[in-house]
Amino acid sequence: MSSLSNLPYGKILDYWYEKLSGNQHRKKFIITKMVEVFTFKSYSGRYKDRYDYKEFPQPKYNAVPSDPVFSIVIPAYIATEQDRCNIKNLLSSIEGQTLKPAFIIIVDDCSPIKYEYQGNISVNRLERNSGPAKARNIGKEIALQFRSDIIAFADTDCILNEEWVKTITDNFLNEKQFNILSGNTVSFDNHWYGTYHNINGTLNGRVIKNSDRLLYGTTANLAVTAEVAREINFNENFPFAAGEDIEFCFQANKKGFSIKHVSAMLVEHNFGYSKNPYHSFKKFRSLFKKYGAGEKILLKQVPEYYTYFDQTNEIPVSLE
Repeated sequence: MSSLSNLPYGKILDYWYEKLSGNQHRKKFIITKMVEVFTFKSYSGRYKDRYDYKEFPQPKYNAVPSDPVFSIVIPAYIATEQDRCNIKNLLSSIEGQTLKPAFIIIVDDCSPIKYEYQGNISVNRLERNSGPAKARNIGKEIALQFRSDIIAFADTDCILNEEWVKTITDNFLNEKQFNILSGNTVSFDNHWYGTYHNINGTLNGRVIKNSDRLLYGTTANLAVTAEVAREINFNENFPFAAGEDIEFCFQANKKGFSIKHVSAMLVEHNFGYSKNPYHSFKKFRSLFKKYGAGEKILLKQVPEYYTYFDQTNEIPVSLE
């Protein structure tokens, strides 16, 4: 959710106007950014207090072995036919991995549509809807019971690049100072709003200035080591998918678990925009209403969040 910002409206728009100098999409982007900012700030919290910035601890080195056990955890809520199609596409992309995961763990969050999963998949159905944070906590505990060394998270509306598992594994083995990896999340949608999200880096997290370390990544495309999974839970005070990944990553950074952005860790995310302009406009606004509401909860959990946000930059999508 790289759109989050405590800056005044004018400064946000000035920032993007300068940043997109010469970009063919600049004017359209600025207009869309005005809609985003107005929607987000209408539902978000108010950040007033100032906090001192303290450097995060030096990175802990990961203990991922040379032949790690790899699990993928997927929180699922299947409520529409589009959801059925999305999870089918996700599972197909997992089947096509060049390096197969040892375990696929689906935590079904009391879906109104019963989807029958095929193949060697661990399916755990919750008796009542509890939100993605709890579903991920349950999933990672199951993964730890399976003695997983790497636990990756994906969402049902994602399609994984065929090298995703291998890219994550190689990076943990070759970059031992990182215990969390966040990937390059590209919009699947052939739509202006998809282009907007790519430029905005909506699902690519935030990188700390003058560093290769992230403040946070998003759980649509995230992987953690077993050490992180044992020490940190997703905060179940977040009832929906907005802000809980930022809070999780903030906890991790404070404990010395460093986060890296990996552009080759590629996922396509289906935002669900359509050819109907009104439908897509409503969907775009609904997304940032949710992000704004999530930020309100985030500031209660991490009141100093924006002190750290101000020391970061967005990560636009890499299409190479």
